[in-house]
Amino acid sequence: AGFGIAMRDLEIRGAGNLLGTQQSGHIAAIGYELYCQLLGNAVRELTHQPPKLTIDVEVDLPVQAFLPEKYVPELRDRIDIYRRLSRVADVRELDDMRDELKDRFGNLPKPVKVLLQIAELKIDASLWFVKSLQVEDNYLVMTYSNRPRIEHLAKLHNGRLRVVDSQKAYWLTDAELQRQAGQSAQSGRIPWIQEARQAFRSA
Repeated sequence: AGFGIAMRDLEIRGAGNLLGTQQSGHIAAIGYELYCQLLGNAVRELTHQPPKLTIDVEVDLPVQAFLPEKYVPELRDRIDIYRRLSRVADVRELDDMRDELKDRFGNLPKPVKVLLQIAELKIDASLWFVKSLQVEDNYLVMTYSNRPRIEHLAKLHNGRLRVVDSQKAYWLTDAELQRQAGQSAQSGRIPWIQEARQAFRSA
């Protein structure tokens, strides 16, 4: 409770110049998270460090990925974990978080495993300049920002990933390949996480 009050006070009164004596401004105008990011970037620039890589990929797949209340009872802990996951930019950091969750809360339930897998997908997608992943029928749709990179990925998959225009590429799932071959697809839901992994990694 004391931490929450202090944070609210910081947002109202402003953090001002943390590296000097000035104290002014309203942090609520941009939010605490963005303020911390801006401050971190400024410090890295002043100390001649490279900017920290940020992962900005939207993943919209029909899967359940969340932190169950029974697994992480405290709301503040859940918010903190979500916040940290949104800022993970390296697979090693993700592995450390996975180990930490196991150590603090026990074995990972399925929704948490999927949540971590999605965080890993975002890292993989960013390497190919893919901005978003979503589902359309039996296809995994990628919205990209770098045409040469996505065309290179498509070549590695021998045409299974089809670049359709200047923004989108379509990944043919196993179910779609079976349908196009005139075969009856296996019953059950399409394993979208595995399909996305295959699209980025089996190459």
